[in-house]
Amino acid sequence: MPEAQIDPKPPRFAVLAKYLKGYKGYLIFGGVAVLFANGLLLINPYLLKLIFDALEQGKPQSQVLYYVLLMLGLSIVAGLFRFFMRRTIIWMSRKLEYDLRSELFEHLLTLSPSFYDRNRTGDIMARMTNDLEAVRMMIGPGIMQISNSIVTIAVALSFMIILSPKLTLYSLLPALVLPFLVNKLGNLVHKKYSKIQEHFSVLTAAAQENLAGIRVVKAYRQEPQEIEHFGQISQTYVKLNMDMAKLYGVMFPLLIFVASMLNLVVLYFGGMDVIQGDIPLGTIVAFFSYLTILFWPIMAGGWVVSLYQRGTASLDRINSVLFTPSIVKNDRAKMHIAEMKGEIEFRNLIFAYDGQPILNGISLRIPAGKTVGVVGPVGSGKTTLVSLLPRLYPVTRGMLFVDDVDINDWDLGSLRGQIGFATQEPFLFSDSLRDNLRFGEADASEERVRAVANVAALSKDIEQFPNAFDTVVGERGITLSGGQKQRTAIGRALLPDPAIVVLDDATSAVDTETEDQINERMHAALKHRTTFIISHRVSSVKEADLIIYLEDGKIVEQGDHHQLIALDGNYAELYRSQLLAEEIEKL
Repeated sequence: MPEAQIDPKPPRFAVLAKYLKGYKGYLIFGGVAVLFANGLLLINPYLLKLIFDALEQGKPQSQVLYYVLLMLGLSIVAGLFRFFMRRTIIWMSRKLEYDLRSELFEHLLTLSPSFYDRNRTGDIMARMTNDLEAVRMMIGPGIMQISNSIVTIAVALSFMIILSPKLTLYSLLPALVLPFLVNKLGNLVHKKYSKIQEHFSVLTAAAQENLAGIRVVKAYRQEPQEIEHFGQISQTYVKLNMDMAKLYGVMFPLLIFVASMLNLVVLYFGGMDVIQGDIPLGTIVAFFSYLTILFWPIMAGGWVVSLYQRGTASLDRINSVLFTPSIVKNDRAKMHIAEMKGEIEFRNLIFAYDGQPILNGISLRIPAGKTVGVVGPVGSGKTTLVSLLPRLYPVTRGMLFVDDVDINDWDLGSLRGQIGFATQEPFLFSDSLRDNLRFGEADASEERVRAVANVAALSKDIEQFPNAFDTVVGERGITLSGGQKQRTAIGRALLPDPAIVVLDDATSAVDTETEDQINERMHAALKHRTTFIISHRVSSVKEADLIIYLEDGKIVEQGDHHQLIALDGNYAELYRSQLLAEEIEKL
């Protein structure tokens, strides 16, 4: 199954069942608390009957007082059990929410970039927040309330049958419509809530994109248009919720109507029996008490159905991510783990993305410690080629080897831990410069951090910052210039002392003078590493041991700088055009 495609029908309750097994103790203790909290409280209406019977029969006041005190004691003990019931079941739901969120986040980090190419960040965030809360409500308050309802109905009906089988039968006749009513309304809730959650994802994505791209929005003066666009999305979200509110507006009055019908039936037939002397007053009072107690389970039934339908709709959305397998993973128990030398070989490498051919027949052997320059027009496959080295995307077996080991046999942790990446658009975290530099090796020494900062020509900039290495760079490194972000990324790539270094247009935002400093300092730092330098500037790659020119996913030229100039092909033309551009700039 392609990772980019979310499986729409994974097993719904498989993940929840796994965690609920771990919280079996919570469920057992919570179940006992539910039983006692409701069972003890439901004895009180029967005691109320005994009090009325005692008063009618002229029994001593001490006996009446005994029943009253017994009711008080049972209420206190039932209250304590109700406290433990809520604490146990709600705690369990919070712990399960934590487990599920952790598993979801962990799984998201295992998925390859192709998944994120296909799914918006806002939609994923909605699943981790709003959808998780809906699942928690189903597991916590939902389980608690349905348990309360089952125990209450079972105990109350038992007492009602003991008090008057005939009245019990009459009172249950209007309830026959409940299963049909609840099923019909529940299905409508599920459908509407699924639409609400899907549109909430759209709303979240729109907000996230605008906030992340706030500078672009302001630069192009698109605030009014984006406000209007967001307002339209928000208006649709409100409409969907209003439709749900209308459904609730019909659902709960219908349930109340059914409950009221029960009252009317009992009032008529029970009243007639009391008038005719067939049953004592105490019995009808107790019966009405049990009937009133049954109103809440009936009312709560609609709420529980709503929680269930909302929870399952959200659970389906969460499962669709959790059951999306990673197409790049360690697929065997024993994977290759070793200190990497850095020898790389492409053997007729073919790679297609979403059915679109990107690389076609790449064959190249690179000895360890050599520097390879990669140039070519936009869309020629340069970035894709180097992205296959750490297996960010799946590679067909037999097409790519590192140290004569098929890349599919390398342990992902070992492979990626020995490859340093610096890209044209580096992502920095909202953290200090120091922590961004040592992101790949959190326990790196201060000396090592300063050394890579110096190689990346970042030291002077850092000295000018108010808090030096402790300066917080802001979300995505927003407080740094483009060149400073790129140099930070270069330092981060070098810090783990990788065997292979990939610089993907990593100095495009750096001025020529600073680039020369970086190239000079990196020459020594990269001396014994296999290095890929992707650049649109020939000046960045002309010192490389080997230069390849990619076009339409194929190597059309290869050799060192002098060989390619002598070849007088695409590379030579690119070189001459850039020399001409530099001379024009000097005029």
